[in-house]
Amino acid sequence: MIKICEICENKFETKSVTRIYCYDCSGESTRLDNETRKHQKTILRNNMKKQAVKLLGGKCCICGYDKCIDALEFHHKDPSIKEFKLGSGNTMSWKEYKSEALKCMLVCSNCHKEIHYKLGYIYNREEKYV
Repeated sequence: MIKICEICENKFETKSVTRIYCYDCSGESTRLDNETRKHQKTILRNNMKKQAVKLLGGKCCICGYDKCIDALEFHHKDPSIKEFKLGSGNTMSWKEYKSEALKCMLVCSNCHKEIHYKLGYIYNREEKYV
């Protein structure tokens, strides 16, 4: 049977009913499919973060910052019960994500760094002078 490739629009011969790409473009289609999947995962992660930020009040619980969602981070209240990092890039169900988010407090980047500084996670030396 003769088909037309969806990428290069050239005619090609195939016995497969489901084949939609010519043999030259088959590798290209895989690359495009991978890019599409990566893009879809990014959208999914962003949507989950938006929902989690809304769930936790939408602003830094310390200073009230709420201007940019990308500057808001999740800080685990008790690291010993942490199952995974919310920002690690994994995609999981909303139920799992929400469960982990509820173990956290929502803080802006600056307050998050101050929390870790005070806990001694970032600097294990004398006070820094600004």
